Amino acid sequence: MKRQNLKILLFLDNAPCHVVNQELSNIKLVFFPPNTTSKCQPLDQGVINSFKCHYRQKLVKHIIAQCIFAWTTDQILIITLDAIKWIDLSWKTVSETTILNEFRAASIVYISSTAYSTIDIDVITQPDSQSNNSVDSLQQLDSLLAHLQIGGQQLAAGEFVDIDSSIYAFDERDDN
Repeated sequence: MKRQNLKILLFLDNAPCHVVNQELSNIKLVFFPPNTTSKCQPLDQGVINSFKCHYRQKLVKHIIAQCIFAWTTDQILIITLDAIKWIDLSWKTVSETTILNEFRAASIVYISSTAYSTIDIDVITQPDSQSNNSVDSLQQLDSLLAHLQIGGQQLAAGEFVDIDSSIYAFDERDDN
């Protein structure tokens, strides 16, 4: 990179693991302002939401199937292997269109290079940031949730997918 005088601008969120204590010659690190990651990163904008929707569909189907044999909620079992399989299947179900739409919604363009000297920039042109696949998944989850009541209430699919959205995955980074 130094010989070719390539410069990189790398955007990072405020995860504690993103601490850099050295000066980089050809890479400039820019940290997103606190609490803006979900507005800036394509994965946080919709890809994770789509994944969670598919995962929670599998979870609800499993719970409904377990209700046939269970007399109490304690008898409904979810083992780690089930969760791992659901994660794998759910990620495979997230469509390429959903991923492309979310990168477009974050104003990120796709750059493909056929040669080192030529770079073609293709703006991703999909109809809107939420694919039909995501809408269909939410509708399917809604119809499954109609068979369950959690805590005496019936949750809508959107509420169920976002149920953990206010839980921090790590400590927030600050200047102190």
